[in-house]
Amino acid sequence: MKLYPSVNIIFIVWLVCLLFISFLGFSTLPHSQRFSNNFFESFSNWDGGHFLGIAQKGYQQNFQYAFFPLFPLAVKFLTNFTGNFLLSAVLISLFSFYFGLQILYKLIARDFDKKIAQKAIAVLVFFPTSFYFLTAYSEGLFFLLVVLAFYFLRSNKLFLATIFASLASGTRLAGLAVVLALILEVQLTAGINKKNWFVLLSPLGFIVYAYFLLNLTADPLYFITAEKHWQRQLAVPIFGFWDAIKNITIPGFLTSNFSTSLDLLFAIFGLGLTIRSFRFLPISYSVYASVSIALPLFTPTLSSMPRFVLPIFPIFILLGLVKSNFLNLFYQVISLLLLSFFTILFFNGFWVA
Repeated sequence: MKLYPSVNIIFIVWLVCLLFISFLGFSTLPHSQRFSNNFFESFSNWDGGHFLGIAQKGYQQNFQYAFFPLFPLAVKFLTNFTGNFLLSAVLISLFSFYFGLQILYKLIARDFDKKIAQKAIAVLVFFPTSFYFLTAYSEGLFFLLVVLAFYFLRSNKLFLATIFASLASGTRLAGLAVVLALILEVQLTAGINKKNWFVLLSPLGFIVYAYFLLNLTADPLYFITAEKHWQRQLAVPIFGFWDAIKNITIPGFLTSNFSTSLDLLFAIFGLGLTIRSFRFLPISYSVYASVSIALPLFTPTLSSMPRFVLPIFPIFILLGLVKSNFLNLFYQVISLLLLSFFTILFFNGFWVA
């Protein structure tokens, strides 16, 4: 596998800067007191603790079924060699992100050119919530699997694309967006036939997890019920936007519920670029982006939208296509400031997304 020097430089700068910022903030600023005062353990704040708990002991609480199993399984496997669950989770996240960036660069350079590929990589790496690729979250692994699925799809290696799409569907519910994009592109280009029928197996990871849930809970879609623990259930998409907009009118909102306003801004940002993707990107990219952004919108809250946008790589390709130097500079300054702020918040135990 060819490794691109420009991607290496961007990744190393990102990693060094985030480690410095997170440690400095952790050492000097107040903590939420929700989690351990150990810096390394802060890499598993919030959902990271659930992933590690599942990796160590399996699903102990019903609400944990909202977390798909592939990432905890990978953590458990690697821990046989590292001896530490958190270290395994962080290593999987980091290496997945690194190799995902290398593959994404090659994919974008093939579809567009190297300059756009480098810009898109930089925009993604310094996105305000990219610190999640450094933590015990499934974002890194999911990102790698998604990019691999699309790389092999665009290379017409459909069997490999099917394998990685299937793995993605066993990592997060949004993996079904990859499945739909894969099947649709195959149908539109060659049609489903005797030579490529196996693409219909791409949701196998999801099906296996659904069967697991069926045996345990008598409900193959129990992960939907489990989401209610976080006030997530099926709702008309407009409800989440309406609730956020309504809250903005409450006096003192920006100081007491700052995260909700950010959820709204990132939802508008992601939705707007997704709509625009149908004009500039391959149809499979747009379908993936559309389903990925739609899934969290079918809940009564926009919570975690800044993180849900993160693996939607077509959005960052669009940002890489922006030619205005002023807009590029403005975006990067705002993005870097938010990335620094969010990183400190997360590692100090405060909610981000």
